[in-house]
Amino acid sequence: MLLSSSSTRVAARMGVKMLARGIGQTDHHHRPLLQLCCPSSSSAGSTAPTSLFSATNTTTTTTSTVRGTQERWMQRFESESIPEPETSIVNIIAHVLDLSGPGEVGNHQNSALNEAQIAKIEQLCQCRLARMPIQYIVREWDFRDLTLKMVPPVFIPRPETEELVELILQQMDTQRETLFLEIGCGTGAISLSLLKHAPKSSAIAIDQSRYACELTRENAETVGLHERLRIFKHKVVDDLPAELGGQQFDMIVSNPPYVPSVLIPTLDPEVKIYEDLRALDGGNDGLTVIKAILRIAGRHLAKDGVLWLEVDSTHPPIIEEFLSRHGELMGLRFLASYKDLFQKDRFVEIAKL
Repeated sequence: MLLSSSSTRVAARMGVKMLARGIGQTDHHHRPLLQLCCPSSSSAGSTAPTSLFSATNTTTTTTSTVRGTQERWMQRFESESIPEPETSIVNIIAHVLDLSGPGEVGNHQNSALNEAQIAKIEQLCQCRLARMPIQYIVREWDFRDLTLKMVPPVFIPRPETEELVELILQQMDTQRETLFLEIGCGTGAISLSLLKHAPKSSAIAIDQSRYACELTRENAETVGLHERLRIFKHKVVDDLPAELGGQQFDMIVSNPPYVPSVLIPTLDPEVKIYEDLRALDGGNDGLTVIKAILRIAGRHLAKDGVLWLEVDSTHPPIIEEFLSRHGELMGLRFLASYKDLFQKDRFVEIAKL
């Protein structure tokens, strides 16, 4: 659950495409935020508000090409301290021109933009000026080899979580029938990626957010994995929904809220304004939900089952110490922690005794 300042840099390094279609489609919980930051976005053919593109005739030729538009908006983003200005404008242009990916923008530098395209770029750039994350603006996000719909306020999956999935798949028998549980599914990224690469597996996903459950269901249908996934709206406190009371799992996986409450106000505007803070706030020490998940794992993991967690880099030794004192009673044993791309302890593996 790392924050967005590094995510697009890592995404670019990993070849992740941030591109979407259908920005004007109706979405009952996405539209108010989109209209808040760019009020005219609901009308695709509307005239762009007065701004950079209200230039004199002497600059029209420059600003109506891809190159000119890209350069001018990069300067605007830089002047207003918008993080990753080039990534932002390139993805917006790729989206508006319906290109296969942001890497294609370089092949269209001399292409002319018509008035409707300029107006649409204007609208979406206004959203970025309001610090809306680029993933919400273009409404899609590539997670490993899946393209998932993204809408606020559902938590945006980070590239570090792709590492968690890769780590699990390396150690998982993907040809074995496996039932796993994801706690806090968000967009469904973890469950759907595991289901795709473990074709005999099935999953149950839970999330306290109705929007997250709806989005996970929609993404599952889009990628054709909905028949192997059951979704429950449920807030994790002490146990699973009553329907799952006696259920045992071969694996449990979670990227839970782990940011200490006191740090929430210090998060980037992209996060604290647009994303669901319930997916971030881990209580006083960042471990409130993690400890609840440990209790659930003790009850619902089958013998030799495994719990995988993505946590704050300070948490692995604390979790290890906690399990050294309480693990035998819970039936859990700390196995290992693993580093992310930035060499920070990020992932924890725990086994059921």
